Amino acid sequence: MKSVEALAPPIVPAVLAMMVGVGAPTLATLVWAHLATRLLHLGIYRHGGNAAKGDSLRTILYVSGALVTLALILLTGWAAFN
Repeated sequence: MKSVEALAPPIVPAVLAMMVGVGAPTLATLVWAHLATRLLHLGIYRHGGNAAKGDSLRTILYVSGALVTLALILLTGWAAFN
């Protein structure tokens, strides 16, 4: 359920990015990067063991997904004002 919940935050910036004219390759790269980090995070979580209890790799992947979403939001804002 956490992975489904984590997919929602980049959807709104992605739709807005399409509306303001962000380039398709850039947008696709950011969306796929977010999806890849979430899938890796899910894989580690499902695998179990120490990594699933909050190991640093899982934390790095979680923060990476958040940073990609932040980059998408900033890029959307930049494109909207230019």
